[in-house]
Amino acid sequence: MNQDSSLRLLSLISYTFLPAKLGGHMAHVFFHNCISSFCQDVVVSTDRNQVDLLRQPISFQLKKVFRKSLTPYIPFSYFFELSRIIKEENRNAIFCSHPYLGMTAWALSKYHNISLIHYSHNIESERFRSLDKWWWFLLRGYEGWLMRQSNLIFFVALEDREWAIRNYNLDSKRCFFSPFGTELASKPMISPERIMELRLKYAITESTKVFYFIGAFGYQPNEDAVRYILDEIWPRLIKLTSDFQILIIGKNLPQELQERVEQTKGQVRYLGFVDDVSEILSIADLMINPMLSGGGIKTKAVEALGNNIRVVSTENGAGGLLREACGDMLLVSRDQDWDAFVDNILVSMNLQNAIGNEFYDQYNWSKVTKKCHDLMVQKIT
Repeated sequence: MNQDSSLRLLSLISYTFLPAKLGGHMAHVFFHNCISSFCQDVVVSTDRNQVDLLRQPISFQLKKVFRKSLTPYIPFSYFFELSRIIKEENRNAIFCSHPYLGMTAWALSKYHNISLIHYSHNIESERFRSLDKWWWFLLRGYEGWLMRQSNLIFFVALEDREWAIRNYNLDSKRCFFSPFGTELASKPMISPERIMELRLKYAITESTKVFYFIGAFGYQPNEDAVRYILDEIWPRLIKLTSDFQILIIGKNLPQELQERVEQTKGQVRYLGFVDDVSEILSIADLMINPMLSGGGIKTKAVEALGNNIRVVSTENGAGGLLREACGDMLLVSRDQDWDAFVDNILVSMNLQNAIGNEFYDQYNWSKVTKKCHDLMVQKIT
């Protein structure tokens, strides 16, 4: 595919994201791999990114500029190095993920008279407010300022876009929805023989319903979700049905939670890090997403739906998802209404429908980034 030379991005990612370990990391990889099919994209990030450990090569140009010895979060700390790259690579737009490098990005855009685009993965001030960080209100002022300085803003959740327009006094004509996506363009096809092979591998009988939760532990909202599974969901569910297993996936689950999982006698299982998550996705009947904190769209829910797996979620866990594109494949209950959450699990066990093509129209990464590209070309070049 030919790149559009009229749009030449300098993309700023302030932290290490290769190899991808979190949902946000994977979103960076997929977004920039796909957007680089449509335009020239130079990504600047840390010198701790490890490209040699990747299973698949990246499609974008990566420059390892930010060093551990000098944090990029100090305003203007890398101004001259980034300015040199803008000149050498002839960039005409800065694409800034998250607000943390916003002041440097803004100064560079003014100095070089080029456009500033902000890519908002969350309303960060609200995310940190939900995590009880006392300084959230300082971030709110800074985040709002950056968005008002930006020529374009992409939000991964419609709710975030509406919130920011209202609370940060933004021009709605500069604010656009661009969700995290899936590599898949249609429902995956898995043979019955492969499903049986994987069920044998994980010692799960043919009749057992497979539910799962996946997350990076060490991130408090994900650990809290496991507590809700153990405290609220499993005790209710076991009273109503017994032929199921809940698989917990992700490394570094606290020992205290691992011990509590063991007490369920196999109905909740902690698998730890799974090298090939597609194996679990191939046999899963349901993804449960009992998140009550953290902001933005949950990449784990998009991944499940893209793999034709129904999702039962709280309102928080379903944040950012287009309900009309998900249809009955997404069942949502009010936050902390665990009776309704479990009722939705039971309902899901009797549903047979599949994810529709409209989901992939909205969430396929290639289509998501093509829309972003076209908007950037239309608005700033």
